[in-house]
Amino acid sequence: MFFIAPSFSEAAYEDWSKKEQQLFKTHLTLQAIDTTQTWRMIECQKYTACNLIEKNPLLGNHPSKENLLALKIIGNYILYKLLDISPHRERNLKFLNGVGVVVVINNGLYYEKRF
Repeated sequence: MFFIAPSFSEAAYEDWSKKEQQLFKTHLTLQAIDTTQTWRMIECQKYTACNLIEKNPLLGNHPSKENLLALKIIGNYILYKLLDISPHRERNLKFLNGVGVVVVINNGLYYEKRF
C-alpha cells in the first residue's frame, strides 16, 4: 500500500531527482517495517499476555489494525504532498529516514528485550 502513495497525488513523482526518489522509497520501506512491527505487537496483545504497548500517542496503547493502516496511509499521503512542495525535499527526506531508522531500531530493541 505504501508504494502506491505517489500515485494518489497529482504531482509528478518523476520530476523528483533520482536521489530523492530513492530516499522516498527508503522512507516507505521504513514505514512498512514499522507497520509490520506494530502489526505484530497488536497480534501479541490480542492473542497472548505480552507486555508490549504502543508508544505512538495518535494510536493509543492498544491500537487496532484498522487505525494503524489508516494512520500510515493518510500520514504518508500528507508527507508526500508536503515533500512535493518542499524546496528542501532531499534534506527533509534524510531527516525522515533518520527518524524512521531510530523508530524501527527502537521497536526491535523492545521486541528483543521482551522475548
